[in-house]
This record gives sequence, C-alpha cells and structure tokens, in this order.
Amino acid sequence: MFCPHCGNEIGEGQAFCQHCGMRLGEPAPVPGGREKTPWEDRETHGFLGGLFKTMKQVLFSPAEFFKKMPVKGGLTDPLLYALIVGMAGLMFSYTWQILLEGSMQGFLPPEMRAQRYQMFQGINIAVLAVFSPFLLLFGLFIGAGILHLFLLMVKGSRAGFEATFRVVSYCFSPNILLVIPFCGGIVAWIWTMVITIVGLRDAHETTGGKAAFAVLFPLVLCCGLAVLFVLVFVGAMAASFGAMHQ
Repeated sequence: MFCPHCGNEIGEGQAFCQHCGMRLGEPAPVPGGREKTPWEDRETHGFLGGLFKTMKQVLFSPAEFFKKMPVKGGLTDPLLYALIVGMAGLMFSYTWQILLEGSMQGFLPPEMRAQRYQMFQGINIAVLAVFSPFLLLFGLFIGAGILHLFLLMVKGSRAGFEATFRVVSYCFSPNILLVIPFCGGIVAWIWTMVITIVGLRDAHETTGGKAAFAVLFPLVLCCGLAVLFVLVFVGAMAASFGAMHQ
C-alpha cells in the first residue's frame, strides 16, 4: 500500500502516513492551490455522486468551481465527463424528437407533411446515437482549440491548452437541460456560453473581457460571414435577374 500524498510505502490499516504525516483518508492536494473536482475524486464521492456534484457546482456556482478546478491532471477524466453528460442530453433530445414528431405533423400543411415524414423516416435515430460520441469528441477538441486560439490572440492564456480543454469539457453540463423540450436547447446554449466565459477567466486567471472575447468573437465572426454570404448571394441574384430583363 502506498501513500496517495507522498507516494511512499506504508502499512495496512494506518490512519496517518509515517513519512509525510497526512491523513490517509483525505484526497491528495493538487499543485497550485487547487483541488480535484468531485468527478475526478470518484474514490471519495463515488461515480454518481461525483458526477452529480460536479454538474451541480458547474451549473450553479461556476466561479467557485473553476477557481478550484486543477488546470493540470490529464484530459481523460474531463473528456469522459463531457461524453457522459453530452450523450445523456442528446438521448433526451432524440427521445423528444420521436415523441413529438407525430403531434408536430398536425401543424404542417398537407404538402409538407409527407415530405417531412419521409425526411424524418430517412434519419435513423440508432445511427445518430452510434455516431454521436464521435461528433461530441470532434466538437470538444475543435471547440477547445478555437477558444484557446482566440485566448492566445489577446494574451489571455496563462495555463495552457489543457486548462481550456478542461473548462470546455465541464461546460458540457448544461446539455442535461435538453431534458426540457422546445426551450431546453436554447437555455443550455446560453448557459454554456456564460459559464465558459467564467471558466476561462478563472482557470487561466485572466480578465473577464479577454475570456468573453474568446467565447463571443468567433460567434460574431460566423454571423458576420453568414450575413456577408447572404448579401453577396442576393446581389448576384439581383444582377442576374437584371441582365435577363435587359
């Protein structure tokens, strides 16, 4: 048996380590004055206890959570957390799609009902469920990379990419709100942006303005490019109609 604090070998049944003096029932401290999240300390809190305690802290006290969250410690635990919470939210979303599809048909014009029904029938929920974990992983790494890039642009990254990745992973917590039909997705999206700004600020110990820039500027940039594309498309269509009339 080895001490979780100093790594030295100790005897069975000891309450304290004879080498470092630490109580053996307490979790090992994390360098930098931070402590393990409940999810990363599942030996103490248990699987479900660590999962729900972490989710509760991220959703309702994100500033306190991310100030304590270790910025080092590996990607595996945060990644696993994001997959579990993300997949749970998506399963709720798929379930609502199936249950509400029939009732939504009544609000569509007759010519659109058949088309929408055929479109929905062509999408196999089981196939989506199989590919969803890979899409979540892809989105997790791409999202963390984009946020970290914009943090670097404003010199707001003080803890490295791993800290950004861990923040993005734990900010999957609002996905559980997809259990709420209709408005759950919108609330989850807004809540995710808010706690991501808080998380980047406290994990990297930077300013809220720099964290907000990293989160919001990519969104503004995408919206601007979309508007520009629409304007160019409309202008091209108008020019072609004008040429036809001449």
